[in-house]
Amino acid sequence: MRILGVRAAPKVTSFVVYCTEESVLKCVDVIKIPAILDTPEKLKYVRNNILDILNLYNVELAAIRVTETNAENLSIDRLYIEAVIQEAFSSSELNKYYTIRKSGMKSSLSLSESAYKEILKSQRSINGIDNSEFTAETNEAFLAALTAEVKGC
Repeated sequence: MRILGVRAAPKVTSFVVYCTEESVLKCVDVIKIPAILDTPEKLKYVRNNILDILNLYNVELAAIRVTETNAENLSIDRLYIEAVIQEAFSSSELNKYYTIRKSGMKSSLSLSESAYKEILKSQRSINGIDNSEFTAETNEAFLAALTAEVKGC
């Protein structure tokens, strides 16, 4: 099964496509959101890219790492992007999709706070996959995909 993990941000959305049968990442990339676009066009751009990724990689399951409910620096743009990604999931052919927060990832994957932080900083590999070149956001996208795998089983 192929799982899409996503971590949104106002300017760049990180994503991974993880294949459970081979235990490999099929794609690790970002969607760079053009600054010149106005908000509705940015949302359309992200939505279309997400739908293209789902189709291109035959993704069956997806997860998005969403903003914490008690976030101190709440980004409205990030919330918009997260919402449009969830809408794209909902209107696609996915079998199932999840919205996941930090606490959900940690509990599903049995990670301590220190292990979680080490993974985000690329100081610890994930499932035997080298993530030393990943950003914290890409690591969160990968953790979201792995969490979806656990929840989807």
